[in-house]
Amino acid sequence: MRSQDIALSALTAALYAVLVVVLQPISFLAFQVRLADTLLPLSMVYGFPVAVGVSLGCFVGNFLAAPWGSLSLSMIDAVFGSIANFVASMLAYLIAKRGAGIKFKILGAATEAVVVSIIVGTYLKFLLEWAMGIDLPLLLSVLGVLGGSIVSIVIIGVPVAVIVEKNFPRFK
Repeated sequence: MRSQDIALSALTAALYAVLVVVLQPISFLAFQVRLADTLLPLSMVYGFPVAVGVSLGCFVGNFLAAPWGSLSLSMIDAVFGSIANFVASMLAYLIAKRGAGIKFKILGAATEAVVVSIIVGTYLKFLLEWAMGIDLPLLLSVLGVLGGSIVSIVIIGVPVAVIVEKNFPRFK
């Protein structure tokens, strides 16, 4: 990776982690709107460096701010949340590479929202049960994450990605 890519990854990771920690009350549990996920669609603009950044930022943010009260449960959240962000971001990047325009950005962001919701919603069901004794049906856990993901990734994230792409094109 070039130094510009490393800087972009570091900046994205730091911003993501800070947003998770500062907005902790709305960034966790079954019904969440993780505003830090607004950064995920930037992977369609900048590719791999942003995918790495949102993954590292998720790891740090989840580890520092997770409400589980247990180091091992916070580590599960940090690891699997990071994997969800990386897979979602890389899939969106591959979708966006297929064509230009808002349709591809919306499709990529919708893919990110679904991937994050399935992965996070699945492990979140078990974290809620183990840490808080809440036996939430799996479908409800996934749908709870999906609602917030649609808001943060699709409704807010796509316009942010379009604005950033227009004003800060990919560096050479």
